[in-house]
Amino acid sequence: MSKQLSFVADEETVALIEELKKELGATTTAGLFRKALALARIAAERAKESDHVVTIKGQKEDDSAAVNVILAG
Repeated sequence: MSKQLSFVADEETVALIEELKKELGATTTAGLFRKALALARIAAERAKESDHVVTIKGQKEDDSAAVNVILAG
């Protein structure tokens, strides 16, 4: 089942959506949202196990390049 969603986005958000579509290989905004929601689901699951903090780093990066993201509140 599909449901149509609509929202109002400012120019900065629209530009970010277009940039991320290119970077993540999403051909549509819906495709980008699916990828973003999948990432959010994984982050939320992991955050439950670690005081609502997830750490993101590239596979080839050392720990100094890691970014901590707080998902609580």
